[in-house]
Amino acid sequence: MLNFFYRIGEVFFAVGRGFHPPPEVSYLSPIRRGAETPPYKTSKTLLHGIALSSLVGLFILWLCGAAAAEPSVSLIAVGDIQLGRGVGEAIQKQGADYPFLKVAKILRSADITFGNLECAIAEKGRPIPKRYSFKAAPASLAGVAKAGFDILSLANNHSLDCGRSALPESLAALEKYSLSPVGIGNNAQEAALPLIMEKHGLRIAFLARTMFAPEGVIYREDAPTVAMLEPEELIAEVKAARKQSDLVVVSLHWGIEYTRQPQEEQRRLAHRLIDAGAGLILGHHPHTTQPVERYHGGLIAYSLGNFVFDAATPRANKGLMLRCILTKQGIKLAESIPTVIKDCQPRMIKNGTARRVKPRA
Repeated sequence: MLNFFYRIGEVFFAVGRGFHPPPEVSYLSPIRRGAETPPYKTSKTLLHGIALSSLVGLFILWLCGAAAAEPSVSLIAVGDIQLGRGVGEAIQKQGADYPFLKVAKILRSADITFGNLECAIAEKGRPIPKRYSFKAAPASLAGVAKAGFDILSLANNHSLDCGRSALPESLAALEKYSLSPVGIGNNAQEAALPLIMEKHGLRIAFLARTMFAPEGVIYREDAPTVAMLEPEELIAEVKAARKQSDLVVVSLHWGIEYTRQPQEEQRRLAHRLIDAGAGLILGHHPHTTQPVERYHGGLIAYSLGNFVFDAATPRANKGLMLRCILTKQGIKLAESIPTVIKDCQPRMIKNGTARRVKPRA
C-alpha cells in the first residue's frame, strides 16, 4: 500500500518538475544489498505530491469503505394470500408448497419477504357464517414458510373468520413455521405494536392496520383483535417507530374492492404517513392492482392485488411483487413485477417486464 502511494507521489513529482525527473537517482528503484545508497536531498515537490496523493487515496478508500459498509436489505412484498376454499383443496391434493411453486425462487431471493394472510388458520375452529369466510389448515403454512416468507400481516377482515377462540391456534401455527405476524394480538394494544426486524445492520419497523373490522366479531380492546386503522393514532405510532428504527414499513388493508385507483382520502393519508417518517406503504384489499407512487423519498403501493387466491373473476387474478432495496436513507431501488394467478398459482406474466418505480414528476 505504501509503495502504491509512493508511485502516485512520483507522478506528482514529475508533474511538478515539468515531466523531467532528475536522471541521477530513481527514488523508487530497489536498492541492491551491499550497494551504497546514493545521496540525495528530499524534494519538497515530491513530499507535497506524496502527501496530496496519500490524502486523495485515503479519501477514495474511505468512500469505498463507506459505500461497502452501508447496510441494505432486499424486500419483496406481495398482496393477499388466501389459503382456504379452492386453494385449500388444491393444497390437499398437491401439497402445501403447490401455490408457490412458480414464484418460490424469486421470493426466497429476498432478505425479507412480506405478505397479507387473508384467512383464519385453524384446525378445530368453525367458520363464522357469512358470505365469504376463509379458513385454512395450519399445515398449509408449511408452504408459505418454504416459499421464503418471513412476515405476514393479519390486520385484515378475514383473520378472525373462525372467531377469537381460534386465534391462539393461528399464532401457534405461525410460530411453528417461524412466520412473524404483525397487526394482530390478544388485545388492541398488543395488536398495534410494531414488529422490529434487524437484517444486515438495518433496523426495520413493521406496522399493520386495517380499515375493515372482521365481520361477525364484536370489536373489543381487551380481547383478541386486529389492529384497526385510526389515522391520527397511526401517524403518531409511525413517528414513535421511526425513533427506534432506521426505516418504517406500514401495511394497510384499505380501499374499495375491484377499483383501479385509490381514493383521494387514501392518497392524503399515505402522504401524511410518509411525511411522519414512514419509508414504505404496502396496500391491499381491493383484489386488484393499483398505482405505485414515489413521494418525498418514500414509496407507496396502494394495492398489490391478489397473490394466492381462487377468485372467480379475471380482474382479481392479477397482482404485483414489489421488490425494494431498503437503506437508512430510504428506498434505494424499487421495481414492480406483475403476476397472474392460474389454478391457484401465481406466476410472472409471460413476456411481462419488471417496471422500475420512478420518482413522481
